[in-house]
Amino acid sequence: MNLNLNEDDVLKLLNDVNINENEFSSNDLNEIEKKKICKDIISKINPKKSKSKRNFIAAAVIFLIIIPILISQKNVLANMIEKLTVISGIGEVKVSSDKPKILKNSIQQDNITLANMYVDKSKIIVTLTIEPEELKRSYYTIKDNHGNFYKLRRSNNLAMMPDNRIGSYRAEYNGKVKKANSYTLSIVDNDKKFTKATFKLKSSDFKEAAKLKILYTATNGITTLNVTSLKRERNILKVDYYFTDTLPDFKSKMIDKVNRGTFEESKKLGLEEPISAKLINNNSIQDSHIIISDEYNNAVYGHNNINYLDQGNESLFDLSKFTGKKLKLTVSNVVYHTDSINFNAINNDLNNYNNETSDFNLELDVPKSGKSILNKIVNYKGFKFKIISINRLSNNSIELIYNYINDSNSRLQTLNILFESVTDGDGESNISQNNGNIKVFYQLKNEIGDKLKLNHIQYTFSSVGPFEIDLNPSTIK
Repeated sequence: MNLNLNEDDVLKLLNDVNINENEFSSNDLNEIEKKKICKDIISKINPKKSKSKRNFIAAAVIFLIIIPILISQKNVLANMIEKLTVISGIGEVKVSSDKPKILKNSIQQDNITLANMYVDKSKIIVTLTIEPEELKRSYYTIKDNHGNFYKLRRSNNLAMMPDNRIGSYRAEYNGKVKKANSYTLSIVDNDKKFTKATFKLKSSDFKEAAKLKILYTATNGITTLNVTSLKRERNILKVDYYFTDTLPDFKSKMIDKVNRGTFEESKKLGLEEPISAKLINNNSIQDSHIIISDEYNNAVYGHNNINYLDQGNESLFDLSKFTGKKLKLTVSNVVYHTDSINFNAINNDLNNYNNETSDFNLELDVPKSGKSILNKIVNYKGFKFKIISINRLSNNSIELIYNYINDSNSRLQTLNILFESVTDGDGESNISQNNGNIKVFYQLKNEIGDKLKLNHIQYTFSSVGPFEIDLNPSTIK
């Protein structure tokens, strides 16, 4: 059989197959193991499918297993098992179970509200709000009815401008989660002297997480905006969405929030809605905002929910300004902040740093004295920048001058770069820009020798839009 299949084709065909992740526990499969996997998976194909469809799926499985590069480099099978979804009150989640559970309704206990809780076989996620916000991090633990104990790691405050002193938090556990019928979530203060709240949750408090449905997409060929839900309550339209992309893997990646705070915060800060869609500057690649406009160019910005949850996956729009019936949703640009080190993975402790912690390593010759002109072109994951010069100011201080190189025709435009040498001790850096060049002064605690090893880079760039979607009123519930 002559097949011309790519990865997406294979994944679509394998939607008909229920696959257990344990069948692919090793990347180093011998021929006997590959044949056994093929046989096991093919036996799972729905017998109601036509013979030709079954044969085609079988061929896709064989294609997937036989090609070593797909298994070893793309980890296609793992990606196939774990799929992305967006859950209200939680945001983006990689689902690794057939029937993940979420709370039916939020639960309040005194000044703490448990907005949602997600459970599958490899993770537990809770999101909650606390008033007033925590000055010190509490401890979040879950115990199930079988006595299994899970310690959750809390994120930073999810709020961008929490001037109302409400803290919004996400805490999660990643690892094996055993099946259970009930859970007890305990929130203990930082000094472990008293319990702030205890939520006792039983099976009837949960429901199966709905499968993700994509209503609309807009792409520039690299980044894709996916809209998953449109819900209207009086004059407020709530839009749920998330972004996907074909960018290289970064140790850490964060996307700028596109909302303008809550409605109340915008009023306090004097951030009024635009008079017309034509007056919004869509040419700046540093701007990242989301708007809805009509055919008469009336426009409004997206805003956060008052509890700050889902601010990266949810926007609220006031529709009372519109006089037209044709609505268009637009995201101007998507701004990425990437890091060559995932500090969460090393628990924010540089003592856990090793040579593989960062995916960026650059070694520069340092002059014995004075300035050295380098004009060194560096390529980092497809982005280019130039190290112009390095200047030794003292035994433990240097000055770097560099700039980034943008291709004006590219949909990716660099906005800023910051280098560090995290293994040379704690240092300080002052950044200034002049004539398009970036000047960085480093004062390190360790003495600088003949070489400077830069092993940390923070890279900010924009995926240039606009991303535009014409909204069909019939899809608004």
